[in-house]
Amino acid sequence: MRRVEGDRAHFLTLSFWNSIDDVKRFAGPDPERAKYYPADEEFLLDFEPTVGHYEVVVEPPSEA
Repeated sequence: MRRVEGDRAHFLTLSFWNSIDDVKRFAGPDPERAKYYPADEEFLLDFEPTVGHYEVVVEPPSEA
């Protein structure tokens, strides 16, 4: 998602993972700590130190 404020654009990125263990394999033992790549310095002005994790909750279809 993108929100433009003046001459800056703020992005919110969503990614979907099968499990928190998969996230840890990618991000390391502290999945709350943001992981950046060297090329990110070319595009980002600020680096958030942490990330948030949420569960996708889907209710089963009702039986009609």
